[in-house]
Amino acid sequence: MRIPTGLAISLLATPGLIAQAPAAAPASAPIGPKLAAERPEITKLMEAMAFPEAQARAEALIPATKPAFDTSSVKALHASTLNYADLCQVYFIAFQAADNNGRWEKGLEYLNTALAVAKENVEAGKGPLAEQRDYWAKKASSYKHLLDKNADAIQTLHAKTKLEDYEEGTMTQVKAWEKEVAEGEKWSKFFQYDLDMAARNVEDFQKFVNLQAAKIKDQQDGIDTYKAFPGNKTKWVEAVISSKNYFDSFTKADKLSFLYRLNVIDPDNHKVQNAIDVMLGKAVAEKPTSKTKKK
Repeated sequence: MRIPTGLAISLLATPGLIAQAPAAAPASAPIGPKLAAERPEITKLMEAMAFPEAQARAEALIPATKPAFDTSSVKALHASTLNYADLCQVYFIAFQAADNNGRWEKGLEYLNTALAVAKENVEAGKGPLAEQRDYWAKKASSYKHLLDKNADAIQTLHAKTKLEDYEEGTMTQVKAWEKEVAEGEKWSKFFQYDLDMAARNVEDFQKFVNLQAAKIKDQQDGIDTYKAFPGNKTKWVEAVISSKNYFDSFTKADKLSFLYRLNVIDPDNHKVQNAIDVMLGKAVAEKPTSKTKKK
């Protein structure tokens, strides 16, 4: 059935370090703010089982053109990395909404696009991000070497409750070195996080693509191997919609979502449309037709 939303919880989990990052918008408007504003509204629509409306609203988030990946500065580099990650999330939300609405193939299309953006994020950013990471790591290492080289003298200074006048300047220098080490380590980890996030997105979206493709294939295999009418989608849908026991195992949301799926497979099936309308409160369930008595 539907791929659970919970599988996506790990996507874009941002540590506190990111809040300290240098902030700057890429060449085009950042996607994040609009995504943050719209995501709760789309979630509400999906929770209310307003799947077509949720899909329309999610698709409205997709930008007309993909933003450029800007490496002109360190700030632009980081902002572009996050912007591409946010764009992946836009496509993921569009996938969820389309999938709930029975448009499994459209959902797969969105996942493939998200995967392509995630891969581009890695390719465009890995060189300059690694360069920044290594620069800050090297800087931290250089100052740490100075601290290690003078460890005994520094320990003596730190142990004193009151420094001599001639020691004040030395302590100021030591604190400056310690600050450089802390800054270097912080920013090295910061840019490593960007690299890890981009790589993790590729892995995550590849998994979702595989899951969605397998789900579509499994259903088609079921239609192709339907005993009574192999490969006949109309007959298969008719058999499914007529099976009360089959639908009793569904949650309400899954049932409506699957009805939308049946509607995609066979849009002319009156029973499917009636079942959808009944669930949405737009119609009453049709009474089964009584069998004609034999003479």
